[in-house]
Amino acid sequence: MKLEKIQFPKIKPAYLAALVPTCVAINYAGTMIRQNLGVPLFLDTGGTLLSTFIGGPWVGLLTAFVTKVITALTNGPAQILGVIPTGIIALIVGFAAKYGITRTWGGLILTLLVLQPPACIASAYIYTYIYGGFTGGGLDIMHAVFAKATSSILASSFISELVTGLLDKTVLTIVVMLIFRALPEKYRVATPFKGKSEDEEEEELAE
Repeated sequence: MKLEKIQFPKIKPAYLAALVPTCVAINYAGTMIRQNLGVPLFLDTGGTLLSTFIGGPWVGLLTAFVTKVITALTNGPAQILGVIPTGIIALIVGFAAKYGITRTWGGLILTLLVLQPPACIASAYIYTYIYGGFTGGGLDIMHAVFAKATSSILASSFISELVTGLLDKTVLTIVVMLIFRALPEKYRVATPFKGKSEDEEEEELAE
C-alpha cells in the first residue's frame, strides 16, 4: 500500500470552536446512554472519531481530552484516566487518516483492528487497578465470565474489552460514516467516500 499524505480541510478557529464542543457532546451522550441503559458497549468515542476524520489526530486528541475532563467533573476524577485509551484511538486513527490509509474500506477496517490492542491494554489497566475490574456497568458480566476462565482480572478486562471494543468501534464507525455521507466533499477526504480537499480542487481547476 502506497502511503500519501492528505491535506485535511482548513478549519477556521470559529468552526473549530463549534466542532470540538459538538463532538464532545456526542461522546458525552454516548456515555450517558451506556450508563443509563447498561448497554455493554462504550459508545464514548463517536465524536472523537468524527473530529479526527475532519481535523486530524490533534483535533481528535483535543476532543478526547475535553470529553474526559467534563466526564471527570460530572462522574468522578478517576474518569480523567479514560483519556489514555481514547487518546490512543484518536492518534492511531488520525495518523492513519493523515497518510490516506482510511480512504479505503480495507484500510479503515485495518485501522480499527490495529487500534484495539493498545487501547484495550490501557483500558484494562485502568479497569483493573483503579476499579478492581468492576465498575457496575454492562461490561461487568463479561468481565466476571472471563475472570472465572482466566483467573486474572487484568486478562479478563483485556479480553472482554477487546471483544466489546471491536463491536463498539464497528457500530460507531458505521454511524460516523453515515454522517460523512451528508457532509461536503472537503470534509470527507480521510474517509472511503474520497472527498476532495480544497487543495485538490484548486489543482484540478488549474489543470
